Amino acid sequence: MPAITKLDAVNQCLAAINEYRVTALDTGGTSIGAEAERYVDDSTRYFCAQGFPCNTLRAKAYTPDGSFEIVLGSSVLRVRSAGPDQHRNLVMRGTKVFDADKGQFAMSGAGDVYLDVAELLDFADLDPMLREQVAQHASQRFARRIVGSQMSDAFISQELAITDAMQPRDPTFGSRPLFAQAASQPQQQQ
Repeated sequence: MPAITKLDAVNQCLAAINEYRVTALDTGGTSIGAEAERYVDDSTRYFCAQGFPCNTLRAKAYTPDGSFEIVLGSSVLRVRSAGPDQHRNLVMRGTKVFDADKGQFAMSGAGDVYLDVAELLDFADLDPMLREQVAQHASQRFARRIVGSQMSDAFISQELAITDAMQPRDPTFGSRPLFAQAASQPQQQQ
């Protein structure tokens, strides 16, 4: 069975609120299908920021510019120090790399800076299982905000938990599934 398309993911969102399927995307439009597509895009960005094997580049070299700063591309969602720079506390601030230990954007030294990078991918470029997970997450969020049905939310949550448990994470940015994180937090006793 081929991986789902973005149109399939949008139709999954629409099915979650008992709406009719659409035959084409309405990117940037005002229809209910366009709104569902925005939820798919938001969920794609959310999952890509977590870092999965399909969207994480390991120890990517960046050369500081003339002012010793590193400006990241618009597709970069998250960074972490890597390789010879793994001891440094380098983070993203806006579209630049910030040295949190020194409190500055300027990178010391004249050489390259190495970072593990989580990039935003188009839906079509995601791993097939990650597409499923994005579609289910988008469906759940879409249904919650449009209809607010507790019963349908419970069913969609179960489907998302099953898919989430099967999806491998890149250990760079954290390796526990979303639902395992929520379940492992201590409950307050009454």
